[in-house]
Amino acid sequence: MSKILVVSGHPRLAQSLANRTILETLKEKGPDFTLLRLDEEGWEPQVEKDQALLKDADVIVFQFPIFWYSYPALMKHWVEDVFAHGFAYGTAGTALKGKKFQISFTTGSPASAYRAGGPNGHVMEDFLFNFQQIAALCGMEYEEPIYTNGCAYIPGVSPEFVKDRVIKDCEAHGAKLAERLKELLK
Repeated sequence: MSKILVVSGHPRLAQSLANRTILETLKEKGPDFTLLRLDEEGWEPQVEKDQALLKDADVIVFQFPIFWYSYPALMKHWVEDVFAHGFAYGTAGTALKGKKFQISFTTGSPASAYRAGGPNGHVMEDFLFNFQQIAALCGMEYEEPIYTNGCAYIPGVSPEFVKDRVIKDCEAHGAKLAERLKELLK
């Protein structure tokens, strides 16, 4: 049986309506998976344990919010420590070769912000080259990203209709991710 590792990179997952909803929906509708929560692991990754989880997986999913046009610092730090030379890349670094690499993320900005001439100046795909390069360097198969825009919700500040929309959108995101993972296991 194929194995899925979902790496949650939100540094404060309990406070994230969007990312928490996606993971809850994935757990409810998707295939079995192992969840590695970087917010619980903190800034000192358990490198050997995490590398064993990666080696054991056939599909690796990064679930995170976009922070400053990339993944959160906690997740980047984890990648720097765990995707080490000799393990993930380099002459002897073949542990991730052939694994499927799925990124799944949320943005606070609406989709209209990610266009040429828009507030962010680029389409979303322009910000994803680093993930494509991680996959290429490590010999992984980069899958089409799944993402949901406009997930900014601040309790006590945002109106309730925003909360309802974010939940609905992220439940749909989680269901789409569940279906994608089922397809990748075939």
